[in-house]
Amino acid sequence: MLALVVLTSASVAYAEPTAPELQAEGEQLAKDSRFSEAIDKFKAADRLQPTAGHACLIALAYTRRELWPQAEIFLARCHERATPQDPLPDWVPVAEQQIADRLATANAAPVTIDVSPPNAKALLTVSSFAPDETFAPRTIHLPPGHHEILAEAVGYEPARAEVIIESKDPKRVTITLDKPAPPPPHRELATDQQPQHQSPWGKRLLVGGLVIGGAGLVATGVMSYEYYAAKKSAADYDSHIDTYRTTRIAAISLLAVGGGLAITGYLLHRTDEHASVAAAPLPEGGAMIAVGWTR
Repeated sequence: MLALVVLTSASVAYAEPTAPELQAEGEQLAKDSRFSEAIDKFKAADRLQPTAGHACLIALAYTRRELWPQAEIFLARCHERATPQDPLPDWVPVAEQQIADRLATANAAPVTIDVSPPNAKALLTVSSFAPDETFAPRTIHLPPGHHEILAEAVGYEPARAEVIIESKDPKRVTITLDKPAPPPPHRELATDQQPQHQSPWGKRLLVGGLVIGGAGLVATGVMSYEYYAAKKSAADYDSHIDTYRTTRIAAISLLAVGGGLAITGYLLHRTDEHASVAAAPLPEGGAMIAVGWTR
């Protein structure tokens, strides 16, 4: 009897948390006074679903941490996003008053940041902020210390300004954005126009190669004559074989060198390259010619 056993397996799919779930986790963390973790959860929810409520919750958590510049920025973002379909939470006026009261007594200076040109639509961030905490030019409160403000805008080079806060006196900073230099115009070379500044070695090598190749053809003719003359008889062989061998070597060498030089010269003549030629005698006789070129 044949028994058939069927095994089944169940797989559990773990779905990514939704924006409401992340918000609920952040609110619970805030109740437990774990405000840094709560901010991370609120930001994660905001990346999935940007709302006025998420920005307000981030501002409230920063208020609890007494990080007033970030609290100001996210509270402003909360107001910018508010619509009839996405209204401000009921507790926003209380949070705003709390921030205003604390800023009046906190050891922080109001810093007004302007960007030139004003229509650049720049986004700013402060060196002590998280990278995703950007804001438009405005007044923020910075605590004592050294701060670097980065301004970025589409079509402009990023620019930075340093601010040193030593007291609660107001400061004003203007950051000027410079447009990047335009690339140089690209000029097409006409198809019937030869590149300028061609290397003179192109024609020289071409002519030299043809001359040497012509000498190789003459040596080939002499070699052929000596070859057939050497085949007539034994006496003729002895008198012609040495000349045949010499002209054979000469013919092969001259044709090889002439052909190489002619091809190299032609290529150099057609391109904008610079060549160098070197020659050295060989101990066994003859010479070695080296040709090199660079663009």
